[in-house]
Amino acid sequence: MKRCKVIVLFFFSLLLLLPGAAHAARKEVAYKAELEYPPYKYKQNGYLTGFDIDLANMIFEKQDYLVQYGSDTWDRVYRQLIDGDIDTVGLMAVTEERRREILFSKPVMKIRTSIYARQNFKAEVSLDNLGDYKIGVGKGQYTESVLLRKMGVSGYITYPTVAEALDALSRGEIDLLFENQTVVDYLIVEAGMTGRIIHKMSNLYPMDVAYGISKSSPDLVPYINGRLKQLKQNGAFEQLYRQYFFNHSEDYAKRMRLRTIAGFAIGCCLLAVAAFLLRMYISHLRRIIRTEQQFFEDVIEHTGILVWAVQEDKTVLRLNKYGERVTGLREQEIVGKSLDDVEAKVAGGARLKELLYRAIGYDFDGHVEFQIPSGVAEGRYFTFRTMLIKGLGSGASDAFVLIGIDINELKRNERKLESSYGKLEATHLELAAAKEEMQDQNEKLSFSEQRFRLAVEASGALLWEYDYGKQSHWVSDRWYEVMGYEPGELDLSVETVLSLIHPDDRERSRKAREEHLAGLTSVYECEYRMRTKEGRYFWFEVRGKAIVDRKQEVTMFLGSLIDVTNRKQMELKLSGSYQELEATYEQLAATQQELVDQYGTLLENQKKMHHLAYYDSLSHLPNRLCLLETMEEYFQLPGGSAALLFVDTDNFKYINDTMGHKFGDILIRQVSEKLQSSIVREGSILSRLGGDEFVVFIKDIKDREEVLALAERLFQEFKIPFQIDESSVYISVSIGISFYPADGTTTEEILKNADVAMYRAKEAGKGIFVVYDKSMHTEFKERMMIEKHLRSALDNEEFELFYQPQVNLLTGDISGFEALIRWNSPDLGFVSPLSFIKIAEDSRLIIPIGEWVLRQACHFMAGLCRQQYNDYRIAVNISVIQLLQDDFIPSVLGILTETGISPKCLELEITESVFMESFERIVDKLEYLQSKGIRIALDDFGTGYSSLSYLQQLPISTLKIDKAFIDPLSENSYSQSFIKTMVSLGHEMGLEVVAEGVEDRSQLAFLKKTGCDKVQGYLISRPLSQRNTQDLLKRYGHDMV
Repeated sequence: MKRCKVIVLFFFSLLLLLPGAAHAARKEVAYKAELEYPPYKYKQNGYLTGFDIDLANMIFEKQDYLVQYGSDTWDRVYRQLIDGDIDTVGLMAVTEERRREILFSKPVMKIRTSIYARQNFKAEVSLDNLGDYKIGVGKGQYTESVLLRKMGVSGYITYPTVAEALDALSRGEIDLLFENQTVVDYLIVEAGMTGRIIHKMSNLYPMDVAYGISKSSPDLVPYINGRLKQLKQNGAFEQLYRQYFFNHSEDYAKRMRLRTIAGFAIGCCLLAVAAFLLRMYISHLRRIIRTEQQFFEDVIEHTGILVWAVQEDKTVLRLNKYGERVTGLREQEIVGKSLDDVEAKVAGGARLKELLYRAIGYDFDGHVEFQIPSGVAEGRYFTFRTMLIKGLGSGASDAFVLIGIDINELKRNERKLESSYGKLEATHLELAAAKEEMQDQNEKLSFSEQRFRLAVEASGALLWEYDYGKQSHWVSDRWYEVMGYEPGELDLSVETVLSLIHPDDRERSRKAREEHLAGLTSVYECEYRMRTKEGRYFWFEVRGKAIVDRKQEVTMFLGSLIDVTNRKQMELKLSGSYQELEATYEQLAATQQELVDQYGTLLENQKKMHHLAYYDSLSHLPNRLCLLETMEEYFQLPGGSAALLFVDTDNFKYINDTMGHKFGDILIRQVSEKLQSSIVREGSILSRLGGDEFVVFIKDIKDREEVLALAERLFQEFKIPFQIDESSVYISVSIGISFYPADGTTTEEILKNADVAMYRAKEAGKGIFVVYDKSMHTEFKERMMIEKHLRSALDNEEFELFYQPQVNLLTGDISGFEALIRWNSPDLGFVSPLSFIKIAEDSRLIIPIGEWVLRQACHFMAGLCRQQYNDYRIAVNISVIQLLQDDFIPSVLGILTETGISPKCLELEITESVFMESFERIVDKLEYLQSKGIRIALDDFGTGYSSLSYLQQLPISTLKIDKAFIDPLSENSYSQSFIKTMVSLGHEMGLEVVAEGVEDRSQLAFLKKTGCDKVQGYLISRPLSQRNTQDLLKRYGHDMV
């Protein structure tokens, strides 16, 4: 038993020693600041604060150093630093004299000096005549050293602090004040001397500012330098600098300039590289174009098609080699000549010129047949067509082209068929129709290529080329489309191509090819069948030509294939019997009747599609498209005058969300009917744009009063409730009005400006109309800009929560905080919550933002309670949009579970207007949350319109008195009586009363006397960041209240 007691005593001693050992592991730093040197070092509400103090807290991490703060006059502080009694005095100006006495960190920033005078001091001041005036300066400050050593001025008066020197200047004890520009400017604003104390000279003697360190603590120099570097790199220093000085530091501006220069240099390099690559790409394209031009030039010359082109002034542009053989003319002799000067050398040549003349007159022929030379046995039949090719002529002028296709074989077959079926004269008309169908098929073989592809386009040929190097064929993309193969699917060698040719045609094809390559024929010509991927056979008329070099070796072998399957099939059809033709005509008649029936169905569908396109399916009103076309048609008439009313129902989204979409659809139809019955003016059109938005367009208005009277009539109509099932629904409308042509001359302007006016009506309180004014557009654009950036703010982590403490007046302790959101946008800067909260509610972005605020606040409060071993309460503002969500209660309870804080530590703040607008829909939710221990606060009490009867029904725990009633407390007896009444009323109902916006001690004293439970406001503290909130809890003293 005795041994057990010894062991227990040993462990108890060990537990007592551990905290002391941990405390001893951290080095203590003695930090003394001079008195009243704002904004660097000053006292507020009894504790040290300022830029220097906050920066020191950030530099000296808690696990490494324990900082002991103190303050005194500058001369005493500096003497203690030299003697080694303290480790640092924080930031101070760097001078050569001080470098000999103490150590300095790397420069943190620069300070400058100004010369100040009273406003009525009219004398001219320069650096040369300062000795002529009574000059004041802070005792022991770097400015005293500048006056004495750099300017040679010795007749000056010193003061213990800069504030006392400024006070002496205001009283007239001295003529001029020579001191730190930042400090004096801050003191002038704080003392309310703006305009009474003025700058005589500014931005003098820039000097580095660094941490002054005792020579007895040299190890602090590298530590402070390292921490300063980290804080500048992670942005914490810049954020603190902007908090106190409201602009960027010089170091930050320098880094930004270097980044800009580097970015510009990189951009120039990228532009140079891009220009070089672009030039290489253009050269590559030019080589490709030249190759294709040569290729298609060869195709034109060897496809067996006549091509003759002239310009609009009748100048001959082209005549290919096949055309030379047919006409007997030579291209080089006639190119550049007028068509009038070209003499026909063969019979029928004059008809070719006649076709070209007609084409120049824009009288084009699609199908003309005659023989060349005409009237002789050896003459061949051609089918001719003329066309216009834009940009083919010299100077990109238009070219008129005559295309001739040899149909001699076709004509010979026709004559044979006519002789064989001479007895079928009765079927002449049917055969003629068949012939026209065949000619149409031939015409479809032509393509519509421009410039050098004109022959290929006109003939409809499929191109091919045999590559002797690769021992394979190349075919155009059209060949793959016709045959059904994919590019690369076949190797297209000679053997592969022969295998695709019908077995009955292979020998004939091979023989014609070999004879041409052997030079026995001038042109390779053949007809054969080729097998498609599906196994079908298509007939092709194949033509080609081989090009040989000086050594009579083949260098190029290319040509074309023309699909003549239809022609072959037609020949087979023509050889059939008359009965087959008759059956075909019967089938055509049936098809014609089917097309007539389908045409009737199509007309009926077009009518339905027109109604769907121009009318709203729910309300059967004209839709946006119909409205826009009507407005556009009217605006094209001269002298018109019109008005547009943009009507939007108020709170429709709430009704739709709570009552259901079916209920909402019925309400939309009833709203449409009420609007239609109210608008009886001829020349008006009512349309539904979508959702709960309607537009009234009024033509030929005489004066504006007529339109305003209509808006008033609509408001009166909407005071009558809508009856849906057994429910009476009251809704109002907001109307925006714009006039044509005063507010715009296009449909888009008139509609947009009316929309802007409607939004202004909603912002002004709903249930009113607003006439558009040009000044609204700027505000609307600002709203759209804020909404645009607001949509990405949460994902980009641009929000931050600040916390304003609430103090219990009975104990003097901080009892909790109100969480307040702040938005620092990279593009818009700091955006006031007054500017973006309403926009977030209208766009429903308040739902994710509000959930984020609640989660962050609860996480912070959980950590704070664990550190301080105290249960603080966190108050979070809630929007009505959040309350109306079905998952609001699970979301709140889930966050409490996730963060681990007690429900009694959470208070949800709801405004009076939220209760009054949505009482029936939210009261059950709030009562449930209150039953779980969560407190409900009525925010801004007294500014709304709630009655005492409503107040008794509200499930609330706290009344918050608005700042508007606190401000006039000091001089207004009525306000004092009103506050007493509200506090008494709250206590009578068993509620806790909190006063907002307490800013001076007279207000605090009255609230204490009245019995108010808690206060918050600038007297206690401004809203603070998370870090500064934790620092406040360490420094807070009960004497503050």
